[in-house]
Amino acid sequence: MGAKITIDSATLMNKGLEVIEARWLFDVAPEQVQIVVHPQSIVHSMVEYIDGSVIAQLGVADMGVPIPTPSAIPSAGRRRPPGSICPAWST
Repeated sequence: MGAKITIDSATLMNKGLEVIEARWLFDVAPEQVQIVVHPQSIVHSMVEYIDGSVIAQLGVADMGVPIPTPSAIPSAGRRRPPGSICPAWST
């Protein structure tokens, strides 16, 4: 089929979900979250700190890491009780 070269509705929906995720995980207003569509899909996340430093998570667009992780790390596949990661989710 070849490489994907378009930005589709699933990509845009995922960006919307990431805004919601950032809002609840980091307790920030949606206006504080900037969405950037990176066509090469190498930059997965970036966080800018108060001092201006930036930390980024970079990686190739490949499911080779997330798919085998639960089998390699048994605890990664266990379901956590609701609210154990973010108390706001339990309400």
